[in-house]
Amino acid sequence: MPNIYPLSLRLLHWGTALLVAAQVVLAAVNALVYEGHPLLAEAAVQAHLTLGALIFGSTVVRIGLRATTATPRLPATMSPPLRRLAGSLHGTLYVLLLVLPATGYVKLAALGFEIQILGLLALPPLPLDPALADTARRLHSGCAALLGGLLLLHVGAAILHGRLLGSPVLQRMWPSRQKPGETGIRVTE
Repeated sequence: MPNIYPLSLRLLHWGTALLVAAQVVLAAVNALVYEGHPLLAEAAVQAHLTLGALIFGSTVVRIGLRATTATPRLPATMSPPLRRLAGSLHGTLYVLLLVLPATGYVKLAALGFEIQILGLLALPPLPLDPALADTARRLHSGCAALLGGLLLLHVGAAILHGRLLGSPVLQRMWPSRQKPGETGIRVTE
């Protein structure tokens, strides 16, 4: 069993973190300029849609890699309830990274917006349905808030493990050049 995650999973993890951070910025830009600068707001929405599609696709790839690649076990010092909690947290994060782009798509498509990713891939239209769009909007907003809270918990848990408990959980996911089997911990005598 490797001591660190495979490089592919580490890069997907940190790439997803950057994409999610960019999504927050784009959503804020859209909200701030929606009234006065509609072209800038439209550009922010298009970028938000594109990054959402990238997050969706990379999450599907990530789930596939997690299912088929050996990954480090949780620290032996973790109690069984904490292990279950960690597993549930990670599973919920994956679900939210799939649900958020899907609800964003439904929200706009049910209002009649044509959705294109990078101007190359047109997503299928939906019948006009303002009620469905409103339900998707509320789900999207609620899931975004839940994702934000769970990401804070995720980061806090990594810091807690590393700083207070001395567990190398953050090092296992850090995008270094370490190869599986290397601990990155130097022992001096």
